[in-house]
Amino acid sequence: MAGVLERRLSFSFQGDTMSIGIGIIGAGGISRAHAKGYEELGDRVRIVAVADIAVDKAQQAAADWGAEHSMQRYEDLLALPGVDAVSVCTHNCAHSAPAVAALEAGKHVLVEKPMAATTEEALMMVRASHSSGKLLMVEMKWRFMPEILAARDAVARGDLGRVYFAEAIGWQHRGIPGRSFIKKDVAGGGALMDNGVYTLDAILYMLGHPRPLTVSGTAADIFGSRGGGNWDATEFTVEDFGSAFVRLAGGITLVFGHAWAINFDDQWQLRIAGDRGGLEIHPFGPEPRIRIRRGGYSDLVDMPVAELPEGSTDIGYAVRQFVEAIEVGGPSPVPAETFLYTNIIFDGLYESSRTGSEVDVRALDI
Repeated sequence: MAGVLERRLSFSFQGDTMSIGIGIIGAGGISRAHAKGYEELGDRVRIVAVADIAVDKAQQAAADWGAEHSMQRYEDLLALPGVDAVSVCTHNCAHSAPAVAALEAGKHVLVEKPMAATTEEALMMVRASHSSGKLLMVEMKWRFMPEILAARDAVARGDLGRVYFAEAIGWQHRGIPGRSFIKKDVAGGGALMDNGVYTLDAILYMLGHPRPLTVSGTAADIFGSRGGGNWDATEFTVEDFGSAFVRLAGGITLVFGHAWAINFDDQWQLRIAGDRGGLEIHPFGPEPRIRIRRGGYSDLVDMPVAELPEGSTDIGYAVRQFVEAIEVGGPSPVPAETFLYTNIIFDGLYESSRTGSEVDVRALDI
């Protein structure tokens, strides 16, 4: 797949140009946010069908959203001629199969984060998008955070000079979620893939997606199997803590870490250092949520951010970007070709933790 990252896909929408027919695969909690986003677009879209392995959930969701069809099998949903695009809202290990099937069936796809449970599955999705010519977007709402958009612009303009270091940290004091999130055979991974994917993708996006080269890291179950919260400790098979040192193309080193539970106060922080400035983002405060500094060794000063770009971290905003991309023929607002860098780093981190050694990830053919 040489040159896949530079290739710009060409999309065409063959359905009713006045109303895009939507199918929702997976009727769990996150699907409600997708449905709300579609409903806010009025007559531009219509929810046609809902599929879920628990057919009663599909039936209830279809009734709630005014969808004509409900079914257990997503294959039956994809066979409906009125479905032009789908939201894949299943658990992580079930993202790839329905997404690939939908693309091969000629449907545009919006898939929840993380993109897939493994890099191999993510690659299958990218290839299906390219071969079908249909749009594939990952629902990563942080891509539209105004502060992150402003930071990406600053890096791209060269405001920081030569970037050499980045940091993406998310420490949750006590946040183990339980349910399907703690089961590896369903979720694929734990804290890193659940919430760590936000900071990891955001930092790669702000840097302009330098390719991962090597990963050295640790993933561990510190609190999960002990219990003490609202989850079944006997079912805990994922990590609740992970950290990594990642070498990126262009001479950039990245420190990445996330924990569902750690004996620190909550801390979410994104930082990038260059030889002519630096920036930091605190997505949940303290204020100011973005700080940019420019200068050299003796003249470093804060640069005011006068006006942030338009954006929102509401899932409905991401859904609107998906629909608008379909309407105008692409490109994907959150392209899978580079989002899969998060999967490459996750796979490398898990392997590094297992073997106790650095993992070279540059040989992967994408």
